[in-house]
Parts: sequence; C-alpha cells; structure tokens
Amino acid sequence: MKKVRCAIYTRKSSDEGLDQAFNSLDAQREACEAYIRSQRHEGWKLLPQRYDDGGISGGTMDRPALLSLLTELEAGRIDMVVVYKIDRLTRSLADFARLVERFDATGASFVSVTQQFNTASSMGRLTLNVLLSFAQFEREVTAERIRDKIAASKKKGMWMGGVLPLGYDKTDAGLVINKEEAETVQTLFKTYIDVGTVRKLKDYADTEGLRTKQHVFASGRVAGGKPFTTGHLYQLLSNPLYRGKIRHRDQVYDGLHEAIISEALWGRVQETLANNRVARTTRKNAANPSPLAGKVFDENGRSFYAHHAQKGQRRYRYYVSADDELRLPASELEQAAFSALIHRPDVRKLSADRALSQRETLEQIDRLVVGLTELEIHVAGQENAHPIRAPFTQRRRGVERKIVLENAGISRKVDLALIRRIVQAMDWLDSIKAGRAISDIAAEQNVSPSYITHNIDLAFLSPRILKAISEGRQTPHISAYQLSKISIPVKWEDQEPIFLG
Repeated sequence: MKKVRCAIYTRKSSDEGLDQAFNSLDAQREACEAYIRSQRHEGWKLLPQRYDDGGISGGTMDRPALLSLLTELEAGRIDMVVVYKIDRLTRSLADFARLVERFDATGASFVSVTQQFNTASSMGRLTLNVLLSFAQFEREVTAERIRDKIAASKKKGMWMGGVLPLGYDKTDAGLVINKEEAETVQTLFKTYIDVGTVRKLKDYADTEGLRTKQHVFASGRVAGGKPFTTGHLYQLLSNPLYRGKIRHRDQVYDGLHEAIISEALWGRVQETLANNRVARTTRKNAANPSPLAGKVFDENGRSFYAHHAQKGQRRYRYYVSADDELRLPASELEQAAFSALIHRPDVRKLSADRALSQRETLEQIDRLVVGLTELEIHVAGQENAHPIRAPFTQRRRGVERKIVLENAGISRKVDLALIRRIVQAMDWLDSIKAGRAISDIAAEQNVSPSYITHNIDLAFLSPRILKAISEGRQTPHISAYQLSKISIPVKWEDQEPIFLG
C-alpha cells in the first residue's frame, strides 16, 4: 500500500488563549489527527512536524508556518495537507485557488476534516471546481465594475490618469492648465500651420529650446524634459485633450478640463496633418521609404513614427512609439503585414490586378494596430469590413520588440518581477473589495492611482496561467512592463492566447 505522508496545518487569527495548556490550535490538531487515524487503511501517516500559525489573519499569505509548509510541499516531502476547516488555510477564494494549484503542481492533495472536502476524491475535485467557478465569477464582476467605472468616468469628461500631458497639471479637481506649458503647446500648434510639416516643426522646437513635460515618479525616477522628437509632436498635434475632449478607445467626449487650443486652430492642424499623410503615402521616390509611416498604433491608440539608424554602411529602419519606449524593426513589421494582406482574398485580387509591389500593397493599409498577440489591419476603402487579424508572438530586448512569426517555444527563467506585480495586484483587489478607495491605497503605497488601475487586471489571471508564470512558461513577450500597457481579458479562455501562446 502506498504511504500518504500527511501534514496538519492549524491557524488562529488572534493570540487570545494561545498561552493555555490546551488551546484552539491544539483542538484543531487533535481533530485532524483523529481523521488521519481513521484513514490508516488508505496508507495515511502523520508527519511529526507541526505547522501552526497563531495570532495571524487568514487574509494574508505571509505566514511563517504556511510558508514552511509550502516549502516542504515543493520539496516533495508531503502528500496530503489536512486542516480543520477551509478557512484555516485561507479566507480568500483567490488565495485558495492559488494554493490548490500549488498542491496540484507537487502532486499533493488537500482535505478539510469537518467539511468532507478532499481533493484526492472525485467529489472533492467537483467541489473545488464549483468554488473556482465562483471565484472566477467574482473576478469577472469586479473587473467589469472597474472597467465600467473608468468608461463611465471618461464619458463624463473626467481624466482617468496616466502620464500628464504637456500643458496641464493634476489637482484633486482634475486637470488644470499650466500657463507656461500651455504657451508652448499653443506655439507648437500655431507654428505647425506656418511651417507645414512636423519635421520643420521639430527643427523650430530645437532652435527655441522647447522641451517635453518632465515627470517625477513616486520611485524618484525622472522622465521627460527632453527635446521633442517627431513622434512626440505627432502625438501632441493629434491629442484631442488640447481641445477640451477626453478620448476613450474610439470615442471622444467633452472633457471637464479647459481647452488650450481653439476649435478653429485644431481643425486647421488636423487638415494639414491629413494632407501631409496623403502626400507621404503617394510619394514614390523617397530614399528607403517607410510605407507604414503615420499608420502604426498600439492597442491604446498611441502612434508610432518612422525612424532609422545608421551603423557603418548599413541602415536600420524602425517604427518607434511616441514616448520612445518601444521600437519595432520596420522590415519585420512590414513583411508580417504584407503576408497577412496577400492572404486576404479581396486584397490579393486587387494586388494581382495592379501587379503591386510590397510597398504599394502596404499603402492599401489605412491603420495598423500592433497588439500583444496579433496585428489588426484596417484596409483603406473597406471601413465597414472586419479588420484583418494576423497572430504572432514577440520577443522583447530593451526597447526593441521583435516580431516572431513562428510560435516556437522559448525557454525562459521565472520572471520574479512579474510574479511580484501579480501578488501586488491581488493585494489591491482584496483591499478594494474590502471597501478601500484606490486613491487611499495609492497614497499608502506611494504610487499613483493610475498605476493601480493599469496593473490590477493581473489579479484576474486564471490558475493555469498563474502556474505557467510561476514556472517561467509564459509566452516570450510577457513581462510586468508590457502587461501594464494592455487590458487583460476577463474570461480565462481569452487570456490563454496572450499568456500561453
């Protein structure tokens, strides 16, 4: 008969009565010992080591005896964890799901002696699945509530956080105009009309010594305060915030903040930008042209600008995000988009009829959105058609994101920074469910409220994904930084293409 090595875990929230000869921890242990003796015919044997957490809440996972128990589990020295009641192990469904995942990963089981709950049996696993379903439902409802609140707030014209734009400061009442910076914004808009191109506007900004907005983060890191790039200027000139509007995805709403730019000036600038975009698209003789210039955006609507670098005699082209924090190799992106286009029947026929080159084929693209796992391609003249979607995986090295067309598995080390961010998000979620305001949590932890709202989606990951991340088996492009830039799907099955490839 196979021996089942059993470890008893006990816990009591307060330290009241722990000094008694026979206390609550002893009572729990006695009941568990009796249950183990009743299973001797199944090969159950009690291990001598005690795992007792006295005076520690079940709302935290940072418990000495529990951590010691998990260490022994992962070392393969425990087959069965026995508790008096489930809530002795944890009071959080999310924590419970993670613990059971860790038990499963080591081949161990879990039993609650007073609730007839044993994951070693089919009935126990059924009960577990029911509990996990309720946990998923709770996550989905919470996620939807947070997202709906953000969307509703933006519809009311409220600025919901993020990096402060040049020209505004943040107060409790919302965005207020920074007069000195607002003058810079107005100067850039007016000068663009005079000079006619963003490249000439950049030259003007450099000559006048104009700088981007400087940000000092809670960590003390300083960003910004640098000369404008063409990407910065494109983003500034197309930001509806300056005309008193708030953008949410594809919608624009009236903002509660004051406009810096008049509607008349805004309209003239947008018209010039549109005309220049058409001119760039139809220009045939540019040296090493980038046919997707002005058409590439990330999943949040932020634009990329075309850029090149010279190394010796070789010229490298990139599409670079407006904040210069992400760089896509141009040839790879263009080839991936071209391959997706020529496999679309309507576009393939058009290309064949006109004998188009790759560059001319790519000029059919009106907008290219680079997500985490797919390209979303909108073709000009087909506004009512569904966009073309082309799945891919990515590797990230510094600011460069390399598009990998094959879904080859890549060995990775466990990303401790990502794991810490997930645990932090789960702590935030527990605090929010307990009724605490995001602003209070942010102030206590010395972070911005937007930092929390951008990262809290990590609290809604499925147990399967959590297990993969804990083992370093997530897809290559996944990192704490990258995940803070996207919206994670609520449904577990929709998360897996992002995290597991």
